[in-house]
Amino acid sequence: MVVAERDLQRGNFYQNQHEVYRQNTRQQERKSSSNYKVKYIIRLLCVALLAFLPLYRFAIITESQYRIDKLQSEIKEVELQNEHLKVEIANLKSVARIEDIARSKLNMKEPESQQIIYLNVE
Repeated sequence: MVVAERDLQRGNFYQNQHEVYRQNTRQQERKSSSNYKVKYIIRLLCVALLAFLPLYRFAIITESQYRIDKLQSEIKEVELQNEHLKVEIANLKSVARIEDIARSKLNMKEPESQQIIYLNVE
């Protein structure tokens, strides 16, 4: 009887130890699986970031190129306006135009020989 009780106590002890061991292993598995999930999420975020950075860089480059093209077209437009204004200035400064305005609008005419006075500048 004593031997049977001892065997029963040992069995209960080992069974309790086994249950404690199983609970500990379950907790460790939960911790390790949650750690694994966290590591997996961090790795996934790193990969996503590494994939996103070149796309962001290319978007910045494309936007800059668009602005450069727009500014170059504005420069060409301003240069064309500048050329038109230079032509207009040349037309307005022409001697024939000034003479025509003087005769038609201001009723001016060429001076006669007696109206010309020569001065000595010495």
